[in-house]
Amino acid sequence: MKAKSILLAAVVGILTISAVQAQNFWSDHFVYEPGMGVYHANEFSMDVFGFHASHDRNGSSNGSWGPGVGGNYFFTDCIGVGIDTYSDAFNKPYQLNANAIFRYPIETIGLAPYGVAGFGRQWSYAPQWQGDVGVGVEYRFAAKTGVFTDLRGVFPGQTSNYVTWRFGFRVVF
Repeated sequence: MKAKSILLAAVVGILTISAVQAQNFWSDHFVYEPGMGVYHANEFSMDVFGFHASHDRNGSSNGSWGPGVGGNYFFTDCIGVGIDTYSDAFNKPYQLNANAIFRYPIETIGLAPYGVAGFGRQWSYAPQWQGDVGVGVEYRFAAKTGVFTDLRGVFPGQTSNYVTWRFGFRVVF
């Protein structure tokens, strides 16, 4: 009987702690209060996105769609770095990109226009180095959750230049 009481008390305690943490999770990820300061220094975020490129992975002008993932780290509220990879036509990922990011947070409305510039390596289909430059905007609808879109010019070493449009969700940790 004593063991059952201890077990019941432990379960109730765990559920109470979980409910409090769930409330914090909900307010951090899904509640926005204007002016609450959602863009910070030392911020790590993960991206899940879709993309459309004006050229496919082989460099032909057919265009392509696919999914991608990325990560970002901001040293200040304005200056950061990011990496991403994506898979053309839902094949396995075939490249990795690294970018410097400059964003301009407008805290009162949760927007942050940004610019990116960097380089990457495509390791299959048409193996080559490439550079990219672009602009985008992020909107945080909560302190740790937002959406973004950007447009990038990509300059491969061996195939034709192309444009990539990315759009997705960003979660801050």
